[in-house]
Amino acid sequence: MGGAPSWAQRPEFYTCACGADLVYVCQVPENRDFAVHPGRPEQPDSVRPDAYGLFLGNEVYLPACPDRCDPAAVWPVNQN
Repeated sequence: MGGAPSWAQRPEFYTCACGADLVYVCQVPENRDFAVHPGRPEQPDSVRPDAYGLFLGNEVYLPACPDRCDPAAVWPVNQN
C-alpha cells in the first residue's frame, strides 16, 4: 500500500466527483494469480488448477479520494 506506482504506460491522473485529486493506493501486477479455496471450481485455462488468474497481461492501479467523501471513491485504472 502506498509508495509510487510503476506505470506500464504513461501516468494517469483523475479527480474525484468531490473535486479532490485521487491519490495512489496500490497496484496489482499483471498476471497475478490467487489461490483457489478448497472445494471451489477450477478456472478454465488458468495458469494452474489451484489458482485463479486475474488481470492477465494488465496492470491495475487503484487511486482513491484522500478526503474519503464516499466509500466507493476509488477509480480502478487498467494498463497493458
